[in-house]
Amino acid sequence: MVNDATGYRERRSSRLPATIWGRWCAPGVSTVRPDGCMDLIWDGSTIFVAGPDTVPQRHETTEPVTLTAIRFAPGVAPLVLGLPAAELRDRRVDVADISGAMASRWEELVATSAMPGRALETLAARSVARAGGVPAWIPPTVGAVRAGTSVADTADRLGLSARQLRRRCVDQFGYGPKMLQRILRVDDATRSLRAGTGLSDTAHRHGYADYSHMFRDFQAVAGAAPADFTATPG
Repeated sequence: MVNDATGYRERRSSRLPATIWGRWCAPGVSTVRPDGCMDLIWDGSTIFVAGPDTVPQRHETTEPVTLTAIRFAPGVAPLVLGLPAAELRDRRVDVADISGAMASRWEELVATSAMPGRALETLAARSVARAGGVPAWIPPTVGAVRAGTSVADTADRLGLSARQLRRRCVDQFGYGPKMLQRILRVDDATRSLRAGTGLSDTAHRHGYADYSHMFRDFQAVAGAAPADFTATPG
């Protein structure tokens, strides 16, 4: 996710495929863009779920707030929530609306912890372990679609039909492999642009047919033009 608020920090989890992050948000509106992930976010009083997004989302605060969260790698959050990702697509939902008992227990533990990010990480890691860990097909699927492998070839590598792969992806990622590929490619291209790679070189590096192709995907996924993410806009 890309958020225009300030005071951001993050670290990779040592216990599961995830990133622990914190952000101080000033009053106002910021933009959250799709990245293939889902987040559990503590706002100081409640825990809510964000994503999986297919379009940019507005986040508005009327007063300063500190957010502490865990951003799960694609496909991991449903193991924690016990809910198909597709049911949360493009939504922000209080965990209490998914599982009241879980929300009450988690919120009490996080609220009383001196390190809420660490508490969230511990609770999520336990949930993933109870679910049997991350299914073996998820990491290679994400790797293949990120590399630009076709859906048919990805499914074949996993010993699945394209239909079976799509069904699994909708449950774990919130959408099919083609949408996941589009979102991950825009996210990766955004990183290249911010690192100073030129527009044409970025389009070529990330497998776009041409700049027009990249432009269309950015407009659909990020709600902005690629030039808006260059190190020196323009």
